[in-house]
Amino acid sequence: MFVNFIGVGAQKCASSWVYDVLADHPQAAVPDIKELDFFSYRYERGMRWYEAQFGAAALRARAVGEISPSYLHEAGVVERAKDYNPRLRVLVSLRDPVERALSQHRHLARLGLLPAEDLQFEPALQTNPTYVEQGCYHRHLKRWIDAFGSERVHVILMEDIESSPIDVVRALYAFLDIDTGHTPAALHQKSNPSYLVRSRVADRTVRIVRNTLTQAGLRRAWQRLGDTGLRHAYRKLNRQQSHAVLPPPRPETLVALRQRFAPEVERLSVLINRDLSAWLPSTSRS
Repeated sequence: MFVNFIGVGAQKCASSWVYDVLADHPQAAVPDIKELDFFSYRYERGMRWYEAQFGAAALRARAVGEISPSYLHEAGVVERAKDYNPRLRVLVSLRDPVERALSQHRHLARLGLLPAEDLQFEPALQTNPTYVEQGCYHRHLKRWIDAFGSERVHVILMEDIESSPIDVVRALYAFLDIDTGHTPAALHQKSNPSYLVRSRVADRTVRIVRNTLTQAGLRRAWQRLGDTGLRHAYRKLNRQQSHAVLPPPRPETLVALRQRFAPEVERLSVLINRDLSAWLPSTSRS
C-alpha cells in the first residue's frame, strides 16, 4: 500500500494539467498512463496490477498517485479507494459546470463519438445525461469528503489555474507534502486543449504511437519527439479549432443549463467555502 494520493476529476477540468505538474516533480511519482481507472473500470485486475503501474520511481517518491477523472462520479469508487488506503489524499479539479459540459461535447466530437444529428449541442444535451450528471459536483464531492474528511481533500478550480498557476502549484505541492519551490515545465502549458481533427486516421495513428511508447515506459521519448517540432507541425496540419466546425449552442440553452446547475453550485460553494457566484445565473449574482 504505497499509493498515497489520487486525483478524481472532474472530467474536462484540467486534470491533464494537474498530472503534468506532478509528473514533473522530482518527489512525486505518477504512472506513465495518466488514467488508470483502476477503482472504477479495472478493479478486477487486483492490487498487484495497480501498484505495478507506478514503477521503481514510486519506491523513492514522497507522493505516489494517479489521476482518473472517472473516480469522481462512478459508483463504488469511494468505498474501494478507502478500503485500499483510508488515509489517501484526494485531489479534485473543477470548473464552471456549463463550460465543462461544452468541453465534454467538443471532446466527444473530436473522438468521433457523436452521430451527425448530435453535433449541435442541444440534441446531444438531450441524449447524453452525463453532460449534466458529471457537473453535479456537490453530490459527488460530498461523498469523498464524508469518507476521507475535508482536510484530506484538496480542491483546485480551473479559474485559479488560469489566473495564478504558480499559486495553484504551490498549494498542490504543499498538500502533498513535497517541495513547494519546484517550478514545473508545464506551469503555463494548456494541457489537452479542445480541437477537432481533419483526418481521423492520422489522429488515430499518432495516438497509437503515443500510447505504445507510453506503455513501454518511453513517455519521455515521446516528449523529446515533441521538442523537435514534429508534433507542432502535425497539430498545425491536422487540427482545427472546434468552434470553427461545431454549431454554437443557443444562448437560451446555456441560460437554462446554468439555472439547472444553480442549486448544486450554491451547495458546493458552502461545502468548499469558495465564492462560486460566477457559475450562477446572472440574476442570482450579487
